[in-house]
Parts: sequence; structure tokens; C-alpha cells
Amino acid sequence: MIDCIVDGEAEEIVVPLFEAALRGEDLPRKAEGHSPRLESIPPLLHRSTFGAVEITRGCGRGCQFCSVALRDGKSVPLEHILGNVRTQAAEGADLALLVTEDLFLYEHGPRFAANVPAMRRLFESVAAVQGIEYLGLTHGTMAPIVAQPDMIPELQLAVERSVHTHPASTRSDHRYQCLFIGIETGSVRLFKEFMKGKGYPFRPEQWPDVVLKGMEILNRNNWFPFCTWILGLPGETPDDTRQSLDLLHALKDAKWCVVPTLFVPLEDTRMQKREGAKLFQLTELQWEFFFTCWRYNLDFFHRAKSAHLVYNMGIPLYYYFLGRRLFGKAMKYPLLRMGHFPEWILKHKLYLDFTGKRAPRYSVPEFVPIPEHVMRPSLPII
Repeated sequence: MIDCIVDGEAEEIVVPLFEAALRGEDLPRKAEGHSPRLESIPPLLHRSTFGAVEITRGCGRGCQFCSVALRDGKSVPLEHILGNVRTQAAEGADLALLVTEDLFLYEHGPRFAANVPAMRRLFESVAAVQGIEYLGLTHGTMAPIVAQPDMIPELQLAVERSVHTHPASTRSDHRYQCLFIGIETGSVRLFKEFMKGKGYPFRPEQWPDVVLKGMEILNRNNWFPFCTWILGLPGETPDDTRQSLDLLHALKDAKWCVVPTLFVPLEDTRMQKREGAKLFQLTELQWEFFFTCWRYNLDFFHRAKSAHLVYNMGIPLYYYFLGRRLFGKAMKYPLLRMGHFPEWILKHKLYLDFTGKRAPRYSVPEFVPIPEHVMRPSLPII
């Protein structure tokens, strides 16, 4: 039985709750935690899973579907981070996983400007801890990569100390670094409505260019991101889905993993009362997006050809014996694309044409300009 749920950041409220429980006192059914002072965050006492060490909290970019984005970002002091890394290493950890809502907000400057020297100093300091052989990263955003295109080459220690390898890496040891990045939509309209701060300092209309240029910069430097995309945002129209498909088409040859997720109205967000998306309600265009993503992932993180053949043969069997009963006929041709059904047939049934006869709507821009008005200090960030 659960006596009390702590919702939020717990450092400043959880100890009194445990003390009250030990005294046998009644506990509230739910306790709300709020962002603590940095000095209230205690050091680690023992090794954590994957050597996880927190380097920032919060974000502040204001995406309406995310509670973390509504809290201002703050950076954990370097000595606190290094103390936690030393604790991990002392108990046998050889990997330090730097946990953050956005890597590029670590010790950031005004208006989300990435602090490259601080990030480089962080990486070098952590890698210098005796026993630490590898560096891992969690989350980041695409806009800072494009706004400061020389940043990623400055952070190559993260690739040199990565645990990940892939034949597509241009390094002799085939290492690549991974970063979780939310793309979320290719629709400028939905981007502007729900997450315009994610693209700052760029305008919402520049989001497709930001995504493509950011991916090009990352891949060129052997960063292969793990990206999420939201299907079924409130008010999503077929035209919105087509815009997402167009951007996905332009990313066909990218070095990445893309995971389509369904919109879920999370608590403590601005969209908590909106209706969530459901698999059985997906349109054919949304199914096409869903299965095209997984086709990309299968092709990039490929298995043995024999396993591919068995898997592809199983796709139509799944559809006819189970899939169409669970989710309807709208998934048929998108599912066959994931199973590598011939594209010369699928192009007549689906929106995207992968036969090579129709070029993607978008292409990687040579340069993405930062709007002039961004430089005016009187304007708000979002």
C-alpha cells in the first residue's frame, strides 16, 4: 500500500516526511515538491544506475506538453558534479552518464546561449576522474547546435569517450555519441502553437531548416541522435501530418534513431486537460509516419540479412491475422513499408514516394540565419 506520493523535486520535503513516518504520524496522501535551492541537493552516497550524475535541472523553453520546460534551468556546480563522479568511480563505475534536460543549458549565458568553454571543461574534468573511461549524455535541443555551429566540433571528447559504436561512424574506432533530442513535429503551425521556445533563437517558420541543419552538423561530427516525434497533438490536421512526413522524408539518409510517440496529456503541464492520442484512432497518414520511422530505424541499425528476410515475411502475416482486427485497415500499406514491400507498388498507396523519382520537399540549408530582432535585449526569450 502507498501511504504518500511525492510529486516533483523532493530534496526539501522528503526528509521531514520520512521522519514523520518513523514517528508514526499521519502523512498526506500527496506532497508537492518544488524546485529546491542548489545547496539543498545532497551528494550521492553510492554508485547509481549507469553512473548517472545530474548536471542541470529545469529548462525554461516553455513547451506546453512538458512540465520540466516550465521550470527555469539551473546548473549543478562543477565540484558537486565531480564529487558525485568520484563516488561512482570509487564503487567501480567506468561510465559517467551526465543527466540533464538540455546539455546546452549547462552554465548557459543570456537567452539560452550555449557556454562551450564550460561544457568542454565539464567533459574534460569528468573524463579525468580516475576510473572513468566513458562519457554518456542524455538530452539536448537542436536550436543551439545550429545557432553555434562550431560548438559540436569543440565537444569531440564526448565522442572519443563514448560507449557506442556503429559502422556509419567515420572514426577509425567507429565510435559515435548519442543525444536525446525532441523534434516533435514538422508542422510549423503546431510548432508555433505548442513549442515555439524550443526553436529559439530561430523563428517557428525556420524549424524544418533548424532540424535538417542540426542533424547535418551532428552527423558530420559522429553524433547520431535519438529523436522523438509526437503524433496526435491536439488539433493535428492531415496537412500537419503531411508536413511532418515531408520533413521525415528529407531525413531519410540521416544517422539517427527516430521514435514516434503518441501525445499524452501529462499532469502539471499546460496541456494536461487536452485529449490524448490513441493508436486505434490514427489516420493512414499518421500510420505512414509511424511505420516509416521504424523502417528508418531497421535500416540504420540493421541486423543480419537472414533475420531481415524472416522479419519482412512476418509483417503481412501479422497484418492479416491480427493487425487489421486491432487497428483497422488504415495501417496496411504503412506497415508493408516497414516490411520493405516494393516501393513501386507502395508509392501509389502512400503519401511519400521512396522510388527516387520525387525529391523530398525539404533539403539541408547551407545556413540558417538568426533573425535580427533576437539581438534586441528588450524582447522576451519566448
